[in-house]
Amino acid sequence: MKTFRYITLISLIALTSMIGCKNEVTITPTEQAQQDLVESLQGTWTAQEVRKENTVISDFNDFSLIITDKSYSTENGSPVWPSSGTFDFENIETENEFVRQDGRLFTASINNSNLTITIVYQEETARGEYGTYEFLMSQ
Repeated sequence: MKTFRYITLISLIALTSMIGCKNEVTITPTEQAQQDLVESLQGTWTAQEVRKENTVISDFNDFSLIITDKSYSTENGSPVWPSSGTFDFENIETENEFVRQDGRLFTASINNSNLTITIVYQEETARGEYGTYEFLMSQ
C-alpha cells in the first residue's frame, strides 16, 4: 500500500510540474546571429567603393541602399540592384547569406560600421554587367 501511495504522489508531482511549465521559445545561436545581423543592417548605406571582379569601377559612385527590416530600396543600383525589394536568409543555418525576391544570392557582413555586400550578377546584357560585384559601404 505504501508503494502505491509513493507512486501516486510522484505521479501527481510530475503531472503538476508538467502542467505548470510554459512553452519556452528557444532561439538557437544561428537564429540569434541572424537577428543581430538584420538589426545591424538597418539604415541608409552609401557606396564608398565598388569592385567588379576585384577591379574598382565607377559605375555605382552614387549608389545608396536603404534597409528597413528585410526590405530595401536603392538609388543608382541598376541593373545589379532593383530599385526596391525584399530579402531573407538563404536558409536557417546561414548567418550572412541572403536571397533577394528575384532569386539572386548575396552575402553581407559588417565590420567597424562598414558594410560589405558581395553579389554575383548573372544576367548577360549588352553592357556586360555579368560578374561578381563587391559593394563597400558606410552609413
